[in-house]
Amino acid sequence: MRILVVYYSWQGHTEKVARALAERIEGELQEIEPVSESGMFGKAMRAALGMRAPIRPARTDLSDLDFLVVASPVWAQRVPPYINEYLSRLENCSGKPFSVLVEMRGSGADRAVAAVKKSLLKKGMRFVSQTATLEEEVEKGTFGEKIEEFARTIRAE
Repeated sequence: MRILVVYYSWQGHTEKVARALAERIEGELQEIEPVSESGMFGKAMRAALGMRAPIRPARTDLSDLDFLVVASPVWAQRVPPYINEYLSRLENCSGKPFSVLVEMRGSGADRAVAAVKKSLLKKGMRFVSQTATLEEEVEKGTFGEKIEEFARTIRAE
């Protein structure tokens, strides 16, 4: 099965979790890179409003893939504007399964996952699973069991 794990990571926490997942599921890793970054206040405001922001070219044609995993930090109980932009660009994805992984400091996982789900369900994709890791778990390196359990839901597809 060909799996793409896409992620945006501001401070490296989400990247660490996405890399660990990609290794466990033998998935291809793709970073979502902003064209430019603004201050945290501006990013949080754009996230809270569900806005998009320019990103560098990334793999958005999913025609030769079997599964998509979106890994994102949680900002203001939403996903960053760069994730929103990436999701808006996806094509040839109808009928394909997806899962969502969010990484956060404290709360907001359900709302952030719901935003990703809404966007991808509109594109005809099929939701499989979700998980959330805490920044503290990532810093301590104690997220492995949670990621392994999440990986099992993806491999079972």
